[in-house]
Amino acid sequence: MAGKFTAVKFALSGLMLVILFSLISCSDKGCKDVIKEETTLPTASPPVETSSEPVSTATPAPTPQQDVTAGFKLPVEGIRPIAVMIDNEGTKSMPQGGLDKAQLIYEIIVEGGETRLMPVFWGVNPEMIGSVRSSRHYFLDYSMENDAIYVHFGWSYIAERDIKKLKINNINGVANGGEIFWDLTKDRYNWQDSYTSMQKIQDYIKKVKYRTTTDKQQVFSYNQSMVEPVSGDKAEKISIKYSTAYTCGFEYDQQSKAYLRIRKGGPQIERTTGAQLTAENIIIQFVKNNTIKGDTAGRQEVYTVGSGSGYFITKGKAVKIKWSKSDRSSPTKYLDESGNAIRLNPGQTWIQITPTAGKVTLE
Repeated sequence: MAGKFTAVKFALSGLMLVILFSLISCSDKGCKDVIKEETTLPTASPPVETSSEPVSTATPAPTPQQDVTAGFKLPVEGIRPIAVMIDNEGTKSMPQGGLDKAQLIYEIIVEGGETRLMPVFWGVNPEMIGSVRSSRHYFLDYSMENDAIYVHFGWSYIAERDIKKLKINNINGVANGGEIFWDLTKDRYNWQDSYTSMQKIQDYIKKVKYRTTTDKQQVFSYNQSMVEPVSGDKAEKISIKYSTAYTCGFEYDQQSKAYLRIRKGGPQIERTTGAQLTAENIIIQFVKNNTIKGDTAGRQEVYTVGSGSGYFITKGKAVKIKWSKSDRSSPTKYLDESGNAIRLNPGQTWIQITPTAGKVTLE
């Protein structure tokens, strides 16, 4: 009997060890899953808890990292985004990389009637972002209202002054080119081929210890599902003429319910995927501009502070809006004709800062 009792005792002990080992393995796997998810945040710092933050009932904050539609990640409340200056001039800069991952893309006129783009990224990790170009001071106003870390490759004389004066956390390719950027070609005279990645940006942010969290309220709030405006004009084909040198636009795709991006009469393509860029939301914001007096390069002054009119376009319809911005760092407010703040549909948004002398056609 003693031998049988001992055998049973050893068997039970072995069984308990197997169960304990399984529990430990499951626990370890769970920890690895959590760590993997946290590393997708756009910061080297631990994720910020947002559940205790006060939330307006009028514009509820999105749940962090919530994928409302496939492939789109809502901006993360409490985390500073990354804003990058992207070339949009000529043919050497095409196609651009990383634009499809941005939640917001600002397009504004520059010298020569061309435009530059400023995508803003929350919690995404594009491997190629570019080509990166120099700063223009009025882009800073939209970077500041999102409390973004600002990435550029050089600057105009006014932008240099303002970045220093306003103490903007920035990454400049002129000073940190070899560390953050690489060139696609070996042509030393090609200034339109400098690229970076989100990983390189995050590594530099960690090195210089820029603040990676924010208490600034986000500019936009989102619907939790796609919502068609109850009123508005038909807007399935949009043409935006910035100048005699540059026209862009969008065409609504009935199947995907998204807008296909058009640049100078042809599809605007993403470098890494080869696919045409798309948008779920388009904001057209009419803003005054003029050439800076005495600037031999024809650089622009763009009046981002003040108020004006525009359109909010989504799901094939355009709604008239009013915009206002009280100072350079304050968020731009976009209100419909009833005075309510617009709510974006989940998906990428292009904010077309359009000259009042330009021309917009909606069909």
